Amino acid sequence: MSTGLIIFSRLDSRRLPGKALMPIADRPLLGHVIDRARRVNNVAEMVVATSTRVVDDPIVDFAKAEGVAVFRGALDDVAGRALACCERFGFARFARVCGDRPFFDPDLVSKLAAIHESEELDLATTMVPRTFPPGLTAEVIGTDALCRALAATDDPQDREHVTSYFYRNPQHFRIHNTAAPEGVDFEGVRLVVDDDEDLERARWIVSRLTGPAAHAPMEVVVQLAKEWAASRMDYRHENCGVGQTVPGNEGPGTGEYH
Repeated sequence: MSTGLIIFSRLDSRRLPGKALMPIADRPLLGHVIDRARRVNNVAEMVVATSTRVVDDPIVDFAKAEGVAVFRGALDDVAGRALACCERFGFARFARVCGDRPFFDPDLVSKLAAIHESEELDLATTMVPRTFPPGLTAEVIGTDALCRALAATDDPQDREHVTSYFYRNPQHFRIHNTAAPEGVDFEGVRLVVDDDEDLERARWIVSRLTGPAAHAPMEVVVQLAKEWAASRMDYRHENCGVGQTVPGNEGPGTGEYH
């Protein structure tokens, strides 16, 4: 039994339809995720896991053209899709990588995979509490633990979000949380691609990298994300008339991460 890396991707995103294959510089979003996944150590194989629907056929075609294995399963039962993929490929554990994270940190995922195996964990994560911003969070999940979790819940949310049952019931699992590196300020950073603004940010960041995007260090990407946010805020203030509300700054509850 080995460690796998599973990229979860679908084409018909509700907020940004077709985003998986939208271009960011010279590569589609999914291509950037695959490029970074190739740099992850301590995993035996990478798999793109998508649904069985015809609409997701282009994802299958792209993954195959990249030489990446594909697994197809239920759309909304993402946890069931993950478990079936692990059983098909013989994964004892897997790194969960969402297909909307073109800047996820391969070194962080490699570290979690090694910790998960050496300490015989059920879940190695950055989410209890959240120590990395959206787009950089990471999880490595034990196949046996996922099987136990799914046997204990019939909540559709647990099926869709894969690890929600673990976080609600930590007493039943061996969980390790990894802290953020010292000296890196994640305040206000968002690196997931979920809507048009996220896509604009990702394109802006990649356009300013001096080398291949797949090799950009986390610290460089985070700094660029902050520069982009600052430039947007300057523009909004310059173009906001007296008595108007600055877009994106309406008060508590805005800009939360989901």
